[in-house]
Amino acid sequence: MAKTNTYDIININSRPPMLSDMGFWGDVRFDATEVTPDYIGLHKLRDAATTASDWKIYKFTYTGTAANRIELAYGAWDDRATLFP
Repeated sequence: MAKTNTYDIININSRPPMLSDMGFWGDVRFDATEVTPDYIGLHKLRDAATTASDWKIYKFTYTGTAANRIELAYGAWDDRATLFP
């Protein structure tokens, strides 16, 4: 089940992250077959299961080839298309 809160502070080394910690993602996925990907997923664990429910997923909306909206949700990478109404 997807989280209802769109912002989540994930502790790093038992403390909230600082600005210097923003590159801590262990796995990053995106729709590689597209020139302009619709989704980018971030997970704190390398080789995380795509069925894990704690992926941080961004959805990009485009006008032509220019992104004009980015939305955020948490859930499974495999369920990314259903996370956004």
